[in-house]
Amino acid sequence: MVAKNLIEQDGLTLVDLLINANDSVISLSLIPFCALYCKSAKEFLNINSNNNEANKEVTDIRNGLKIFTEKFSKGKKMAYNSDNQENEYFKSLLRFRFTKKLNTHLNLGVYFDKYGKVIFNTQLANFYLNIPKNKSVSMNEHTFIVGKRLGEETAEILVHHCYSNIEKNNKINHNDIPKYGYIDFNTNKENVFFSDQFNKETNLIFLHMLSTVGFTNNMLIPILKKRETWLLRIMYINVHNTILGIKKVIQHLKQNSTKDFNIPEIDDYLTNNDGFKVLSSSFRNCMMHYDLIDKKGSPVILQKFYNPSLPMYGLIESCYDGMNYNQYFDELYKTSQKLEDYLLSLFTINYNSICWDWD
Repeated sequence: MVAKNLIEQDGLTLVDLLINANDSVISLSLIPFCALYCKSAKEFLNINSNNNEANKEVTDIRNGLKIFTEKFSKGKKMAYNSDNQENEYFKSLLRFRFTKKLNTHLNLGVYFDKYGKVIFNTQLANFYLNIPKNKSVSMNEHTFIVGKRLGEETAEILVHHCYSNIEKNNKINHNDIPKYGYIDFNTNKENVFFSDQFNKETNLIFLHMLSTVGFTNNMLIPILKKRETWLLRIMYINVHNTILGIKKVIQHLKQNSTKDFNIPEIDDYLTNNDGFKVLSSSFRNCMMHYDLIDKKGSPVILQKFYNPSLPMYGLIESCYDGMNYNQYFDELYKTSQKLEDYLLSLFTINYNSICWDWD
């Protein structure tokens, strides 16, 4: 019953945000987390999909969250393919054939909040959408299909298995969307935004990780004022995957280059004076899945901490020695902000170049 309640709470938060925010950055950034929700909830509720193609697509999108935690070559391939696909798409929009050889098009849009912090980039959205190379439909049509598919699965979970009502509630659960602007780049050319220490694909990998934690820190957290359990779940997954992703990149750079890179070890950078560790293997399993058990199949919520009135019913208290939900949220948020600062230091942002006019 506890897990099913969490599924309902998370689903309603997600639906409320998607319906009422009505913002492209939010909608596109949430695609893999919608897929994660659908996949995890269906696994727990034992919902079998009759559409194998749709099921595979949802799984592929969900797996995109951990692309940088695996072999460096997989992350590099993702960055290359997304960059190449966007490059060909925007090149095709040029009106005259001769201009396509001039390399004048812009194939990467990076979005910034009012403080100049990265919150999104268009090549990451391309990857999230999982657009086939030889697609028979347009990019807009494919985007609609993905959104419709995820929406239908979320609705099925909430309405038919959690017996929830999904209604538009006029933004009563969240704050206004923060203002943001953008800068467009041509990744085929040198630019001051990227670090000259790294090649294009490595810069893009760091940018994708930065966009993920930046979106959480500077869009989701300011919008969701009630610190919903779904928000903590998303923040934890992003922090966990980003730390592992940074380690994979640094390991690759050290093993495959004689060059000295000016980049600190992430564990040293994140070390707290009190020695508190925000990551826990048993807690991670409960963030990725709803069954609230560890890898050995044992319940994670301890009986002495179980309390139905607590957020997550005592899961935080069980995994972090009695620490309460808000205390842990604060510690995790601090770590997420430090990760963001670490990644921001690898880029040079010209605030004056940010365009705020969307007309």
